[in-house]
Amino acid sequence: MNILKHICRTGIFIFAISWLNAAVVNTAPTLTSITLESNATTVNVDDIVQLTVRGTYSDGSNSAIDGNIIYTINPTENAEVNGSVLKAKKDGNVTVQASIDGVNSNTITLNITWVVNGHVLPPEPDKALNDSTLLGIDVNDNGVRDDVERWIYKTYHHPIERGIFMQSARAYQKILQSKPIEHQENINMINLIACQFYWEETNNYIAKKYEYKYFSTDINKVQFNTVKRLVAKRKYELSLSGGIYSLTKPDKTKCEFNENGILKANK
Repeated sequence: MNILKHICRTGIFIFAISWLNAAVVNTAPTLTSITLESNATTVNVDDIVQLTVRGTYSDGSNSAIDGNIIYTINPTENAEVNGSVLKAKKDGNVTVQASIDGVNSNTITLNITWVVNGHVLPPEPDKALNDSTLLGIDVNDNGVRDDVERWIYKTYHHPIERGIFMQSARAYQKILQSKPIEHQENINMINLIACQFYWEETNNYIAKKYEYKYFSTDINKVQFNTVKRLVAKRKYELSLSGGIYSLTKPDKTKCEFNENGILKANK
């Protein structure tokens, strides 16, 4: 009989302990919401942003969370997240949202810019819209079509080289703007050649790279990328036929860019 009582008492004790343990587990606070913050809203390409996720729990408490976070980025190619650090990869607006076990955070928007030596590059233009007209899109109004400007900065990294190509693009753009011949369009090209000659004589990098290569070889493919633009270029070239032109001399004053390769104000 005593044994039976002992067993009963022990069983009740074990049941009580199990119930208490279950109660403790069941009353643990659960994650109810999360918030996403960043230490910057505007960042340059290749720079980083620190992301912070804070969670609010069913008991009213809140704390920072640094694990098991899934980040959704749109557009995906504009940025990447490693841990809690976001790296900007491409300019444009990007949205970021965090998720933990099905609980989604607020969405933040970051403005990623592309700035080189203080020069802010224009955004990537819509290709169909950009190619639908002869002159295309030039949102920063520096005389260079935006897609060409971005191509120059992606392709060339020497500041003088960039400057020469930017001046080239501006001169070529002016060829498309009006009826060619004898005046400003040709002066722009003469100034460009004088500037190129100067740097070929005074800069070892430029002299070596372009000793047997024309500056226009690569940029022509980008600048005159539609039939209408090619036709306009051809008309300009034909208008020069039969003309008599003096020999162009090296002249730094004909360059339209500074030592960082940034174009001066468009005239």
